[in-house]
Amino acid sequence: MRPIRTLLVVCGIIAMVSLAIASSPAQAAGLDGSTPILCVFTNVTDCGSTYDCERSDIEDLGLPRFFKIDVEKNVILPVGVSSEKAVTWETKIKNFQRMDGKMFLQGIEVRGWSMVISEQTGKMSLAAAGDGEAFVLFGVCIPQ
Repeated sequence: MRPIRTLLVVCGIIAMVSLAIASSPAQAAGLDGSTPILCVFTNVTDCGSTYDCERSDIEDLGLPRFFKIDVEKNVILPVGVSSEKAVTWETKIKNFQRMDGKMFLQGIEVRGWSMVISEQTGKMSLAAAGDGEAFVLFGVCIPQ
């Protein structure tokens, strides 16, 4: 059962990355927060004060692999939920700013987090920190 799930997740990631790469500059211009944005996490690193940083799986963190950012509603919602923990996952955007072709989003949900999305390429980076732990996540986003 696990190999099939892994294959489906990999196929989904490949499809999202392909869409992002194939996006025309006009479509990439939609990455300004004026419309909902669809994102996928592609890489996760988990660090702790008592252990070294290591690659991790998004499901182990209880986060959805795919998610939608709705800046107008100040919310990030799961899409195609990939784990039981992520079913009820939702977080509020506390701060949103655009500068130098990038979108900056910040919030607090168990941990403090900051996300940066390139309006030109759709590449996304997110850092979250809590009590003796930190996570760095990378991904890609496209206009929905």
